[in-house]
Amino acid sequence: MRLFRCAGLDNELAVALYDLDLDPASHPLYPDVPGVLTSVQALGAKIALVSNIHFDLRADLRAYGVAHLIDAYVLSFEQGFQKPDPRMFALALESLCVERTETLMVGDSPLHDGAAAAAGIATLILPPPFEFEDRGLRVVLRLLE
Repeated sequence: MRLFRCAGLDNELAVALYDLDLDPASHPLYPDVPGVLTSVQALGAKIALVSNIHFDLRADLRAYGVAHLIDAYVLSFEQGFQKPDPRMFALALESLCVERTETLMVGDSPLHDGAAAAAGIATLILPPPFEFEDRGLRVVLRLLE
C-alpha cells in the first residue's frame, strides 16, 4: 500500500489494486503445474516454494489442489527478506533437509532466482511466458529423471 501511495495513487485505487492482487483469480496456476508437481513428488523429490510474495498463498494452493504437493514454504513476507538474499535458498534447503548439490531451483527471474546458482544450487530459469499456457515445466522432469 505504501508503494501505491508513493506512486501517487489515491487510497481508494490503492485498496482496489491490493484487493485485486489478493484475489486468487489474479494469479492462476499454469496448466502444467499440477501434473509436474505430482510427477516430481512421485519421483521421490521434495518441493519447496520460495517466493518474494507479500501474502500467504497457501489457501490459494489448497483451492487449486496442489498444496499437499509442497513440502516447505519460504515466503518473503514471513522472513522479512527476499530473493536474491541467499538466506531464502538456505532456508529452503534446511526445511527440506537436503544439500545444495542435490537440489534444482526452478524460477523465472534471473535477477532474483539466479542467486540460487550463486549459492551453488543448480538453477533453471524459465523464459517469460507469452500466453497463459503450459509453463514449460516438463523440462524439470527430464532433468530429474
